[in-house]
Parts: sequence; C-alpha cells; structure tokens
Amino acid sequence: MVNVVIGINILISLLCLYLARKIWMLTLMINRVDKNLILTEQRTRFVLEQAPNFINSGQRGSSQLRQKYSQLQIKFQQLQQAMGLISLAVNFWPKGGKRKKSNL
Repeated sequence: MVNVVIGINILISLLCLYLARKIWMLTLMINRVDKNLILTEQRTRFVLEQAPNFINSGQRGSSQLRQKYSQLQIKFQQLQQAMGLISLAVNFWPKGGKRKKSNL
C-alpha cells in the first residue's frame, strides 16, 4: 500500500516537473517574442517619426525640380525660336557665286 502511494506521488511529481519545464520553455519563448516586438516597435517608431521630414524634403525637391523644368522649357522654346529664325535667315540669304581662284 505504501509502495502504491509512493509510486503515485512520484508520477504526480514527474508530471508536475514536466509541466513546469513546458511552462518555463513557454515563458522563454514569450520573452523572446516580446523583445522582438519591442525592437520592431522601436524601429517602426523611428522610421515613422522621420517620415514627415523625408516627405517634406521630397516635396521641396519636387517643387524645385518643377520650377527648374518650367525654366528650361522656356529656354528651350526661346532656343527653338532662335533656331527657326536662323534657319529662315539661311534659306533667304542671298547665295553668292563661287569665287574663282587666281592663277598667280
């Protein structure tokens, strides 16, 4: 009878030890996940805090680029007009005859 009680107590102790180990492993896994989530949250916060600065910088850059592009368009139109005038002048410029070489 005593042997049966001791056997049952050992089985219960082993079961409790097994459960304690499983709970311990689960706690370690939860801690690792928690650390990873905290690290991810910190990195995400840093990126999102910097985002407005990058967006404003990008908007300023694209605005400056649009202004430069419109200035270049105006200069390009002026260049086209000048080239058109030169082409027109070349077409209407009186063509002289070829000069003859002297035989000196």
